[in-house]
Amino acid sequence: MVINEEILLKNGAVIQEYQAGETIFLENSLPRYYFQIRSGLVKLNTYRDDGSEFIHSLPSEGHCFAETFLWCDASYCINAEALHDSVIIKLLKPEFMKMIDENKDLMQNLLRHNAERMLYRHKMLTTLSINNPSHRIYKVLEYLKTHYQVKEPFKFEVPLSRQQIANITGLRVETVIRTVKKLEQENLVCISNGRICL
Repeated sequence: MVINEEILLKNGAVIQEYQAGETIFLENSLPRYYFQIRSGLVKLNTYRDDGSEFIHSLPSEGHCFAETFLWCDASYCINAEALHDSVIIKLLKPEFMKMIDENKDLMQNLLRHNAERMLYRHKMLTTLSINNPSHRIYKVLEYLKTHYQVKEPFKFEVPLSRQQIANITGLRVETVIRTVKKLEQENLVCISNGRICL
């Protein structure tokens, strides 16, 4: 957890439940809260002019998201949506800033979290620049497995649909379906009850 839940609650945070598919905030709205995930999975995305979706990241339990927007006078350039039923801890911006100003350790935690996130983003950008769909998809799945700290082969069930993998990789869903079958034939992934396991 980026910031201890008890500290957040002591400083006025509230706990809010979101159903899968429910919007947490929209692009162009103003940042008003610090968000930290108690349970669930959130997707940060944008929609292209043609209506297709691009998923930027999938923060999960213990992670915060979009907190960097609290330090600039700009609206969100992304949307946040609960991908699964989720419980989110929310702290209003003024209380959050006061809490951070009064506790250097909390800021260190946030900076460490942001450094890890930047590392992930740089790796993802490198991966997304690869023209080979097999390599691109496999690398994204590997990053997810590492994020969830699963080490055993074929024990990580990818929590995404083929369409969501397409939205992350910038590929068409048909390409993802064909490529996942190819990865299965190469014994790099397995399919169990329609789910991809790595």
